[in-house]
Amino acid sequence: MELRHATVPTYIASYFFPLLLLAYEVWRVGSWVAVNGFNFMNFNSMGYEFALMIAVFCMQVIVEIAFLAGAVLTKHKDVGHRLANLSLGLFCSLVVLGFDLALQYGLSGS
Repeated sequence: MELRHATVPTYIASYFFPLLLLAYEVWRVGSWVAVNGFNFMNFNSMGYEFALMIAVFCMQVIVEIAFLAGAVLTKHKDVGHRLANLSLGLFCSLVVLGFDLALQYGLSGS
């Protein structure tokens, strides 16, 4: 992955959503620990929160596809760097979602 020479909008499009998901995950886990301690047995019963995270991830995919399509259609010179950064942003979001799934199913023993 090349993380150099990309434009500022590329970084914003690439990493806004992963940072948003990370902040929400920190808040979600922090509020769970404040109420229930480090017992994650019923963490998957939190209802809509994971669905909200999936919706944000889907919105990220749509925005990044539009952003990349705009770069390709206008024949922007840093399409390769944009693709690398957008891919890394998607990967970072998937890591956050994977961590959440591990808390929901891995630590709960389900």
